[in-house]
Amino acid sequence: MTLGGLLFGTIADYSGRRNLIPISMVIIFSAFLGLSFSQTYFLISFFIFMLGIGLAGSHLVLRVYLIECVPANRRGICLVLIDLLWSIGYVVSLSLSWILIPSIIKVLSKDFRPNSWRVLVGLGSAPCLIIAYLSNLLPPSPRYLLYRRRPQQALIVFQQMFAINNSQHINNFPSCNLNNCVRSDEDDVDARYFFQILREFIFKTWKKIKLIYSKNFIKCTLLFIFLRLFLFPGLIQITQWTAYLSDETNYASSSNTTCSIDLRDIGLQFLNYCHEVNHVHFKHSLILSSSFILVISGLIGGISILVVIFGYHQDAKTIWSILFLSSFAIIHTTTSIKLLEHYPTSVRGTIWGFTLVLPYITSFLISFFAVIPCWMVIYVMLGLLIGAVLAVLPIPDLTNSPMKE
Repeated sequence: MTLGGLLFGTIADYSGRRNLIPISMVIIFSAFLGLSFSQTYFLISFFIFMLGIGLAGSHLVLRVYLIECVPANRRGICLVLIDLLWSIGYVVSLSLSWILIPSIIKVLSKDFRPNSWRVLVGLGSAPCLIIAYLSNLLPPSPRYLLYRRRPQQALIVFQQMFAINNSQHINNFPSCNLNNCVRSDEDDVDARYFFQILREFIFKTWKKIKLIYSKNFIKCTLLFIFLRLFLFPGLIQITQWTAYLSDETNYASSSNTTCSIDLRDIGLQFLNYCHEVNHVHFKHSLILSSSFILVISGLIGGISILVVIFGYHQDAKTIWSILFLSSFAIIHTTTSIKLLEHYPTSVRGTIWGFTLVLPYITSFLISFFAVIPCWMVIYVMLGLLIGAVLAVLPIPDLTNSPMKE
């Protein structure tokens, strides 16, 4: 996923956002299909690697595309809806696995053969083609069109949005001047051959990296890298860990040496609850600044995890666990919005990919090499939450403001 984030982020800034949505879906489809027919460890590992590239690409491109197409008061809700729909798909996939795997065992007269997962993976590839086809109906990102000096195409997109959202004719769209709305810092080069295109891509990518680490952006870049590092576990991993913590009454005993967990129904309930709270939060987030919301969320999350540590009643632990997850979800989504708001259109995809490199590597190293006692993970999570809040405080607040150009 590290490679996918870097690759798709730089390509999204080079060739556009919308066209990469079907490409990422086709990569995911090919990975699923190849995985379902793989018979060797090498092929299984290769297609899982390919799947990670596609998932990271779709995760990045969808968020950059959406935040460039929606107004300021809809950015948070749209990003939350993506996570909410992803969690619904998570539940559906678990339900399908529960239905398909026992049925195949039954057909084989309970003579278990480990092939049922192949059917599930094969079925999971079908929606990717549907999404790839439907994504062609989406308009291009108007901000990116303006960045590439195509104001007439951007005007057509704005007129279509106006007509659909207001149920009016395109001709009723108010006149506006779109020149110099988004500053373009590069010139189009007529590259016809592969090596010319590759050389131009490398040159422009290096130019964007220098801009990200320039004097004007170095402070925000380093803060966002540390902020993403503090949030590296991700919402799903946090949900699983919290479900395990709430379900175990003796989690702090010395016999409990590691935090190896199994997915449980309580985790799915936690996930749905925290997304609901997150959705409600972003309906009213424009009243207060995002920095203030992050501080309050961090305090609530810290208090919640302390109650989970020292509490005795299981019902109270469950409620405070939901509050902790909700706080984490709010911080995670608000961080994504602030990251995309603080950088111009020319580097928006690149900065998203680069800030995820360190978190992905950290998550990989910890999952494979670290054996951490469960009681210690509690304090680690508390430290990560506090660190994320402290890292975001120096970042300027752009609530109710246009995205930086």
